[in-house]
Amino acid sequence: MATNSQIKKIHTLKNVLGIDDDLYRELLCEYGVSSSKDLAYKDAITFTENLENNAVAKGLWVKKPKKYAGLNRDKEMATDSQIRMIEGLWRELSYFDDDKFAKKSLRKFLSRTHKVDDVMFMTKDKASKVINSIIAMKKNYVKKSASAL
Repeated sequence: MATNSQIKKIHTLKNVLGIDDDLYRELLCEYGVSSSKDLAYKDAITFTENLENNAVAKGLWVKKPKKYAGLNRDKEMATDSQIRMIEGLWRELSYFDDDKFAKKSLRKFLSRTHKVDDVMFMTKDKASKVINSIIAMKKNYVKKSASAL
């Protein structure tokens, strides 16, 4: 199933392109669905890319690169997607709504448990271990507000 962020992006691009409802339904029928909510995850990616490329070609949209894309890291270093995943998983666990404090707490966690000072200094293997440990923490964790502590 398509994620909420994919659905939002599809509808944003639909509005930017000025696609009317009839044409939108026709485009969705090519994927065998009548609603963007019914799109498979990979179909939603393809559909979004098609809309995005169309909007970019018309000069209505600027495609943003993914966070950490193009860092030209060594092969043994953590990939861009691993770094993004670690930060995303940590944001789900973090008490702090402020990005600055969430990053600081992530660095403290990494230093204490995995002997790494920052996500940018991790190897692929270390990043996999960090991801698995954060996922394990999430299973046994209920997020509370910082003021409730």
